Amino acid sequence: MHSLAPRHRLVAAAAAAMLLLAVLPAALEAQDSMSAARDSITADELGEHVVVLADDVYEGRLAGSRGGHAAGQYLVQQLRQYNLKPAGAGGGYFQTVEKGGRNILALWPGSDPELRDEVIVVGAHYDHVGNGSRGHILGPKGPIYNGADDNASGVSVLLEVIEALATTPIDTRRSVLFAFWDGEELGLFGSQQWLDEPTVPLDRVPLAINLDMVGRLRDGRLHLLATRTGYGLRQFCSGPPEQPLWLDFSWELQANGDHWNFIEHKIPVAMLHTGMHDDYHRPTDDAHKINRDGMQQVGRYLLALVVKAADADQLPTFRAAGMRETPSQQRQRERPLRPASLDRWPAGQPPPRLGISWRDDEAEPGTVFLTRVVDGTPAAAAGLAVHDRILLLNGQSFAGDDDFRARVLELLDSGATQFTLLVESRGHVHTVAVELPAAGEEAGATIEE
Repeated sequence: MHSLAPRHRLVAAAAAAMLLLAVLPAALEAQDSMSAARDSITADELGEHVVVLADDVYEGRLAGSRGGHAAGQYLVQQLRQYNLKPAGAGGGYFQTVEKGGRNILALWPGSDPELRDEVIVVGAHYDHVGNGSRGHILGPKGPIYNGADDNASGVSVLLEVIEALATTPIDTRRSVLFAFWDGEELGLFGSQQWLDEPTVPLDRVPLAINLDMVGRLRDGRLHLLATRTGYGLRQFCSGPPEQPLWLDFSWELQANGDHWNFIEHKIPVAMLHTGMHDDYHRPTDDAHKINRDGMQQVGRYLLALVVKAADADQLPTFRAAGMRETPSQQRQRERPLRPASLDRWPAGQPPPRLGISWRDDEAEPGTVFLTRVVDGTPAAAAGLAVHDRILLLNGQSFAGDDDFRARVLELLDSGATQFTLLVESRGHVHTVAVELPAAGEEAGATIEE
């Protein structure tokens, strides 16, 4: 290859600078738009929606009931404030379902000519169990079951994310269908109705996100269920270090929510949930018990996830094995080795130069997760911990555990004194710099089968 003459180099540099100046304002504008959208999701507004939806006037929002229909009208009233296209039957917001129920559907249109026909479905059920005379309850019949957490919380978060998108200059490449499902408590029949009679072709739905009971955040822990239904979905759902939530990627998966219907249609799902509690399906699930600040964190996380999914070049594909995996299998697969100390190594021999063991994960191709971090080693000094997942080595991807092992040993044998890892820990993705001691010690890097 011929080198550029000085004049040509100057021209090329000027062209690159002009390109940067053209791109930079757009990038900054997009960043400012996301920041404004994020800031628009407030604990007070979330709490106000919950207070309204969990009021006695809606009589527990039983699907098909007077109170259920009134709650639906409240949601439509909110949607009409924003520039979303009604996506129900006959050009309206409603889709009629069993037992007098009504799904409520609104479309956020994508802007990319090649991707806007793909649709991310983001849903939450708005019905509850009325006065307990129908459906599964854990309390007495008669009192109103307001369902503040189940699922006025999820509905309120959805409304705030819609407002955040609609009131700030954000464009997304894909379209987003916001769905308020009815009839979940009586058998998931609202979401099932939509999947039987979809308002957009199902082969254009690459991902669904579902919210159910997100109003009782404790210790900053947000459960993300069903991520095993998509190859690489855990990694996709992870966020930056400044994200305050601890994402708990549980293998718990049951046919107990609208997410299940999408999984049965081979659509990957991320299910957001803040955990069960003693007020579940009891008359005591009231608005004053909601963690409003926690809902704000969930809402801001959901906004980032929706925009990321709508803008991604590629999305995780369906993984059928995720339907069959259980928490007990997760505990077995991810079990750490017993705490290691230097005296585990033969007397007179130095500890390994790195000090980790790992396994791969078929559901997350091109990653490994740590099963052991040895005390007193560079890995421990760098802050690596059991269950951390390694995504990149020195900025480069790797094919799996064998490839990762070969690259680690190559680094150790080369006499490198530092390398970097891109690590996911509890849903936070960050870079870790590992400092190695002087070359000449035994290189240790093992895989636990």
